[in-house]
Amino acid sequence: MSQKPWMLLSVLLLSTTISAIVSAETLPTEEEKNVFFSDITVGSPYLVQLKYLHAQGLVEGYENGTFQPNKPVTRAEAAVMLERALMEEKKESKMTEAFSDVPKDHWAHKTISRMAEKKIIKGYKNEEFKPNQTINQAEAIKMVIATEQLNNPELSLPTSSKSSFKDMKGTEWFAPYIEAANQRTMLTYSTKMLIYPADQVTRGEFADLVYRAIRTREPGHFFGRGTYYSDSFEGRGTSAGEKYRKDGYTAAHKTLPFNTKIKVTYLRNEQSVVVRVNDRGPFTPSMDVDLTRRAFTELANPSEGIIPIEYEIVNE
Repeated sequence: MSQKPWMLLSVLLLSTTISAIVSAETLPTEEEKNVFFSDITVGSPYLVQLKYLHAQGLVEGYENGTFQPNKPVTRAEAAVMLERALMEEKKESKMTEAFSDVPKDHWAHKTISRMAEKKIIKGYKNEEFKPNQTINQAEAIKMVIATEQLNNPELSLPTSSKSSFKDMKGTEWFAPYIEAANQRTMLTYSTKMLIYPADQVTRGEFADLVYRAIRTREPGHFFGRGTYYSDSFEGRGTSAGEKYRKDGYTAAHKTLPFNTKIKVTYLRNEQSVVVRVNDRGPFTPSMDVDLTRRAFTELANPSEGIIPIEYEIVNE
């Protein structure tokens, strides 16, 4: 029995419709294409850092698509992340087996051998590396700064025994490394100026430290905390001789020249704003940039009060 033309047309239209529906369901949306780790979303303290490192192929997550930023970072994971992100020269190591507990078939064997040969990492007296052991803040910072010294032999450590942090003596073995990192605004510490050198470091915290090391290589690039002026300052004079206006786009900074424009980015949501420095402050040691209320509102809800920021000079 022959089919009628209208029946053939109906089948063809139905087939086309089904194909379109299947295609729409199987093809990833633009939003899905931008997902890098399922557990890193807006609001994460490592959003900007991990997006950058992931895009550059410098960090990896787990098979289930997560990064697990709150999981303690192991010595092996830290070595691999450090070499990928910061070590500029990656020659094959001459060491056949640097440590007894890191055999050739260990997933991080090549990296650990290279890092040991460069004296970035060390083992223990029993010739073990303990790749699955966690690291603390002092060890993590030392590893990062030692790698930076390898890349730039002219990078020297501070020699002063004065400490910038209340919970660190300037004579501690790790103090020069922490002070060097602090000079480059690479550190995250409490508002009470505590660095917690013995605290265990997480995967997210180590990735953040590596990201800051990369970005602060660029002149005029900094990290810190941002806050905003009280409304009571409205109409008062700034250090540059102007009147403060809460609806303007200006900022206070301790040292940057007046009229310097800086792009300020909130690390938890990628929002940015450009402001002009026309005042001195903030004078609390753990704070770095005071923004007008309007500028701060473009980054975050004023109820947040203090936010972690990345800022860069956009004109000299």
